[in-house]
Amino acid sequence: MLVKEVVASIPSPGRFRRGVSGALALWLALCGGLRAGEIDAVTFDAEPGRIYLPLDEAARELGWTVRRDELGGLWLNERPVARAAIRRLLDTTALVATEALERAGAVPAPDTAGKAEWLGEHGRVSARVGPKRVVVSLREQRLRAWQGGRLVLFCRISSGRRGATPPGEFVAGPYKARMHRSSRYHNAPMPWSVQVNGHVFIHGFTSVPRYPASHGCIRLPLDEGNPARFFYEWIDRGTPVTVTRE
Repeated sequence: MLVKEVVASIPSPGRFRRGVSGALALWLALCGGLRAGEIDAVTFDAEPGRIYLPLDEAARELGWTVRRDELGGLWLNERPVARAAIRRLLDTTALVATEALERAGAVPAPDTAGKAEWLGEHGRVSARVGPKRVVVSLREQRLRAWQGGRLVLFCRISSGRRGATPPGEFVAGPYKARMHRSSRYHNAPMPWSVQVNGHVFIHGFTSVPRYPASHGCIRLPLDEGNPARFFYEWIDRGTPVTVTRE
């Protein structure tokens, strides 16, 4: 009898798209027929408390369509997505803020075991906010950054010439600055600076050859999508940073 009453209370598809009650959200959360998809989320130090999911992955789990118009606009579940709710990885993967999922019709599920989950008419998606870590390869002259199991940044670097960049296990910070100036080398500009080891920073620079060329810092490009800015805005103070000779 209880099941019949719950089913009878479910609104029509049109009413569902306009919003789902908390009671129905609970019923859907307990329903075994919905697809459960857990996705590695991306967060940014520059936007505390905001969670992003890859747009196409989230839409697939929710059973929604994604439409891109000729002006560069994005539509999710036939609803426009504000540009301010979109970020992109350097590989052009679109990320959507989870509040945009709610505006498109998803309903936050009851919080269970610390999971952030949203329900749609045909599926559900769960955001896994994993730990961040960074690995800098001095041999490859490459930087890789992960959040959980997701590679969020892979780009070339230029480290210190003649072995001036020490390998080791460090953490990001405590100092970060959108624009820092070198206290050692003629007040040289160091945009998007993240301290990793004393006077060694990861920062943007206009010249990033594919070989060691700095005084000891780890340079990131300012062009090619500006990985220096992405890294600065993404990384949290305290994130483990491994600098390896491998």
